[in-house]
Amino acid sequence: MTVVAIRADQPRPNRPATYREYLMSVGLHPKTIRTYCQTIDRAHTAITQMGATLADANVFDLAALAQGVANSNSMRSQLRCALKHFYAWTDRNDAPLRAIRVPPQPAMVCRTLEVDEARRLAQVARDFAHPKGTAVLLGLYLALRREEIAAAQWQRFDERLDWYTVTGKGDRTATIPVPPPLARYLASPPSQGWIFPGRRGKGAHVNPATVWDWTKQVAAAAGIVPFTTHRLRHTALTTALDRTENLRAVQSFARHANPQQTAGYTRTTLDQLRGIADGLDY
Repeated sequence: MTVVAIRADQPRPNRPATYREYLMSVGLHPKTIRTYCQTIDRAHTAITQMGATLADANVFDLAALAQGVANSNSMRSQLRCALKHFYAWTDRNDAPLRAIRVPPQPAMVCRTLEVDEARRLAQVARDFAHPKGTAVLLGLYLALRREEIAAAQWQRFDERLDWYTVTGKGDRTATIPVPPPLARYLASPPSQGWIFPGRRGKGAHVNPATVWDWTKQVAAAAGIVPFTTHRLRHTALTTALDRTENLRAVQSFARHANPQQTAGYTRTTLDQLRGIADGLDY
């Protein structure tokens, strides 16, 4: 990380020595700390090239910085949050963070598979078997993210394979039901250990990038390209919403904090549009 000096005109004995240590002291998640440090590194390099400094940046500096290094809703929001912590660390209370305008978040694009594609993918995954096929089925039936698939453990299933306990974003843990097709596929699993152990020695699971590669291979064999692992989660949640029409229940299954996140997984099918047209009979 680029070493950003603390301003000498604001001494404070108990100040953490580095920005990273400050982020640790306020209890942020390690992944968030890494991201914010990288963001501040990029911002420091960019604003230095502009002939200014982060410590003394004015409204015009921060507006230009945002234009130069962050061109999306998520990147602008990330930059603003990282700088908010940076200025809290350096005790600057007048930083013009509003100069970093965060555009409205774009509407979520539903990337779910069509029903026939999902069925074909599930069948090809069963043919691939373990570990590649199993990785696909965990995403397709449990709506697990790539990182959650990589870190999956046998002991997180109950004895009857009715429930699975997952720890995901924000270290939130939830117990979700296991669909019968997945339970039948797993049959009699081991009682302990990683579902996808890694090659780096005892106690490690595969890298999430490996899961991404596995799912792409299975999808390609099913004739579905391009493909990303997150489409498995999209498909699971969208299908659940289509079948149950219960947003709250699917929100719990998805482990979303906000129902608006879950609503983003809805889709409009041709049959639904036809139903609207057929209903307009005065």
